[in-house]
Amino acid sequence: MHVLTALGAALGIWAIILTYDGYFQWALWVMAGSVFIDAVDGTLARSLNVSEVVPSIDGARMDNIIDFVTWTVAPLFWAYAALHIPAWVLMVCAFSSIFGFSHTRAKTTDNFFLGFPSYWNIVVFYLFLLNLPIPFSSGVLLLFAVGTFLPVKFVYPTKTARLKPLTITFGIIFSLQLLLLIYFFEDAPSLLIYSSFLYPVYYFGVSFYLNLKPV
Repeated sequence: MHVLTALGAALGIWAIILTYDGYFQWALWVMAGSVFIDAVDGTLARSLNVSEVVPSIDGARMDNIIDFVTWTVAPLFWAYAALHIPAWVLMVCAFSSIFGFSHTRAKTTDNFFLGFPSYWNIVVFYLFLLNLPIPFSSGVLLLFAVGTFLPVKFVYPTKTARLKPLTITFGIIFSLQLLLLIYFFEDAPSLLIYSSFLYPVYYFGVSFYLNLKPV
């Protein structure tokens, strides 16, 4: 299973190379592949007791390193190439993300993310789909960068117990919508774009609600 996890690193580099070569849509497909691996490798590893079979490899550390590449470096580089976001804005985002990934409580004991969980690939893709002005897009990115440092819990979709079945169901629908949006890319229908916002609204709404009304 460590091989499957490590494949995410290769996909992250591939996405950066595709972005550099101007294949922006293909880069998104590759990033989507890395997200899929990230979604399933942990569950598979636990079911196969990989930590006991291969104790010399720290799967959690490997996962964090790869996540920084696939969820932060690759999408921020994509934003620079495809959206022409100023480099300093992306540097601030990367700066904030590394603190988020290295925080000892980035994933809390009650299975939440602490602070904005660096969903940069989703954020920059929506900035592209909405064709927002560069200054406005930069402001959105900086806002999320600040969110990385906030002591606010965000739902961990596959682990947070509260409303987990509903979160996963909506998450699957949202994932299918994202795949369709990547497929249509520049020609994505407005109805598909705006209807896909239902899950982010649900996600942030539930996260903030659970912060106000903890178990």
